Amino acid sequence: MKRNRRNSFSCSGQGGFSLISTLFMVVVLAALGGYMVRLNVSQQTTTTLSLQSVRAWYAASSGLEWAVYQIGSNNSCPPVPSSFSADGFTIAMTGCTSFPVTEGPTSYTLYDIQVTASRGTFGSSDFVSRRLRATVTGS
Repeated sequence: MKRNRRNSFSCSGQGGFSLISTLFMVVVLAALGGYMVRLNVSQQTTTTLSLQSVRAWYAASSGLEWAVYQIGSNNSCPPVPSSFSADGFTIAMTGCTSFPVTEGPTSYTLYDIQVTASRGTFGSSDFVSRRLRATVTGS
């Protein structure tokens, strides 16, 4: 009696199908997981830079207040460039120009002030900078 090899296995034609479908599912789930991780990191980076941007604006605003105080105390522009640090930000006055103004019998001076606040190194992913400009009157 001859033994038939074809009949010895009941599922001989479908042995690799489940392996292919399992590998496909693993690859799809890994790609989806990688996308979700990348999206999460991107959202965290965006939130962090947004917060740093607001902090830079407030640092530049404090630099403007300092310049206005200096002008009020000395009736002249502080030396440019003037810089100081606050909470990791470098705050620099990049410009101050005075303009004498006469309106009828009244004379006063206008000061055009430019202040920049920055943190990090230009070109890096965590660099943030804000520039504010204001015109104030002196006596």
